[in-house]
Amino acid sequence: MKNFLSKLVKTLGVFILRYGLGLVIIWLGFLKFKNIEADYTHQLISGGYMSWILKYLTPYALNHIVAYLQIVTGIFLMLKPISKPMSVWGGIGACTMFIVSISLLFTSKIVWQTGYGFPELSKAGQTILKDIILLGASAWCTSDSL
Repeated sequence: MKNFLSKLVKTLGVFILRYGLGLVIIWLGFLKFKNIEADYTHQLISGGYMSWILKYLTPYALNHIVAYLQIVTGIFLMLKPISKPMSVWGGIGACTMFIVSISLLFTSKIVWQTGYGFPELSKAGQTILKDIILLGASAWCTSDSL
C-alpha cells in the first residue's frame, strides 16, 4: 500500500509540475498583452542592464514578443508525450526566461522596498522571487524530456 501511494503521489506530482508549469507560462503570456504589463515591464528594465532594448522596441512591442514566446514555450513544455525534442526546447526556453527574470532582482531599482534595501522586496521583487522555484521546475522538465 505504501509503495502504491508513493508511486501515485509521485506520478501526480510529475504531472502537475510539467502541465502546471506549462499552464502558468501560457497564462502569464496572455497577461503580457495588457497595457499595464507593458508599463510594468518598462519600469522593471528601464534602469537595468536590459534598458538598451527600449532603444529598439516600445514596451508594448517588447511585451507582445515576450507574450508569444511564453505561449509557445508553455505549449512546447506540455508536448512531451508527442515530441520530446520540442519539450526540451520548451524547457530551455523556460529556463532562459526565468534566468533573465531572476537577474532583474540584482539590476532593477524597483525590486527593493524604497528606503529599506535588502531583504525588503517591493511587490515587483516579490513577483520575481517566485521565478526561482519556476526555474527549478523548468530545469527538471528539461532534464525529464532529455
